[in-house]
Amino acid sequence: MIRIRPARETDAAYVAATALKQAGRFVRQVDRDELALVVRAMLSNSRIVVACSEADEDTLLGWAAAIGGAPWFCFVARDARGNGIGARLRLEVVRGSDDSIGVRSARGREDAGDDSRARGARELLGLWGAGS
Repeated sequence: MIRIRPARETDAAYVAATALKQAGRFVRQVDRDELALVVRAMLSNSRIVVACSEADEDTLLGWAAAIGGAPWFCFVARDARGNGIGARLRLEVVRGSDDSIGVRSARGREDAGDDSRARGARELLGLWGAGS
């Protein structure tokens, strides 16, 4: 059986290594050191959950990260794919989120017209080569 649990400090190396490896596959023309800084910054501001075996909680099968209730990354080890682990991770990473940065909906918020909250996201997308 698979267990989804909050990430622990001992999971940090695996999470960072897989995030950087996967990000490097999708991002072109960005210095690897700069990419590592962006990935570390995003991870340090994220809620992270991991999938592991119930028999061995130190054997990780994947993980997901969300900022403010919005999942931004999900990784499942190649051998564990096709078993619904990614879907479970994405659901669990947003469960109980307080959506502290308000990314789900601006409707009804007093600061809905304030565009300053999106500026950081645009800057990150620009670094990743996805900005407009």
